[in-house]
Amino acid sequence: MTDYSEFEDPECPFFHFIADNEKVDGNHILLKYHDKKLPFSLDFAVTQIIGRRKAALKLPSFLSFKQFLFPDPISAEQASDERVAEYHAVLTGSGKKVLDMTAGLGIDAMSIAMRGNTVTACEIDASKAKALQHNARVINISNIHAANVDSIQFLSSLDSKTDIIFIDPARRDANNRRTYSLADCTPDVTAIMPQMLAKADRILIKSSPLLDISQILKEIPGTTCIHIVCVKGECKEVLIEIVKDTPFHGIKAIDLDDSGIISDIVFDKNELISTNAPVATLDDLKDGNYLYEPNAGLMKIRTAGALCSHFPDIRHIAPNTSLFISERYYQNFPGRILRIDDFPDKNGLKRLKGQRYCVAVRNYPLEADSLRKKLGVKEGNENFIYAFRATSSNRNIICLATRL
Repeated sequence: MTDYSEFEDPECPFFHFIADNEKVDGNHILLKYHDKKLPFSLDFAVTQIIGRRKAALKLPSFLSFKQFLFPDPISAEQASDERVAEYHAVLTGSGKKVLDMTAGLGIDAMSIAMRGNTVTACEIDASKAKALQHNARVINISNIHAANVDSIQFLSSLDSKTDIIFIDPARRDANNRRTYSLADCTPDVTAIMPQMLAKADRILIKSSPLLDISQILKEIPGTTCIHIVCVKGECKEVLIEIVKDTPFHGIKAIDLDDSGIISDIVFDKNELISTNAPVATLDDLKDGNYLYEPNAGLMKIRTAGALCSHFPDIRHIAPNTSLFISERYYQNFPGRILRIDDFPDKNGLKRLKGQRYCVAVRNYPLEADSLRKKLGVKEGNENFIYAFRATSSNRNIICLATRL
């Protein structure tokens, strides 16, 4: 096992080696230095170089500390995005006692601790626990304790309650195949829920972005709120919040970017069961109206009624087309928002040849590449060609739009 004490000095040869080879292919480094005697583990150094490269976009703040270390190659892939971890920390609040039952690399645990909470981070893998202790010390986080223990045994041994339990069950089975049901994850939160509720009145369960909402409510009947967490429109996780003796009150759709929360929409129970989703008519398809495409988080809700209830005046483009249209501009709509510029006729479409457009198709007979070739347009950025089926009659429509 790695002895992290040898990395106390930020000016040691190990860190200079990493900095000098940060852009070099890992296999090339291994071949180049395999027969050379180095004052450190070559494999461990390469693990840092590859890990930093993989995690550069999702852990920039943590990687600004050059002594931050990855215990193994897979930790960089499995680590939480720091923007998502910060959302967990905001949700947790401050001044709380928090138990993280599945710490891993510890991005969530450290983020929660940096908000002024006292965190006990359980990690059954000794190398990961040691790495977490090292990284917390490097970042100067003193209110976190990394415990190399089985978290279920640790939970049973607690002689007093904690405020919040955070848990991110492993979504792999014994054969390393990906699992999606909470009951198939490790640990099985559906089985240990009574133990967790006996030791904390609030529980946060991080689950797969592919997990179905109805499945969650079936497996965790005590769910209070479901947080669908996106980063720049991409769904990163479904976070399940349980507050003891508090019934389910809705779904929160969160979209984050580097500066924090872009949008924060709460759909209450009544909105979620609403079937009132007016479908657009040909009169709605006119220049100057706004086209809305829900982000990946909203797509998980799978109910046009919820969106139409939450955003008055919005209409579903067609029953099976995940687009919406309105004369009104909803700046806080979580997803792509475009202003419709034109509905070109055949001659208008011919005049597009050679111009630059992003081409998007939704429930349309042609794929985007096929439509792009047919129209003869080049790749673009802000100007869009949207092709979709619209109205109750599923009429094929092409419009030009500008992203707002």
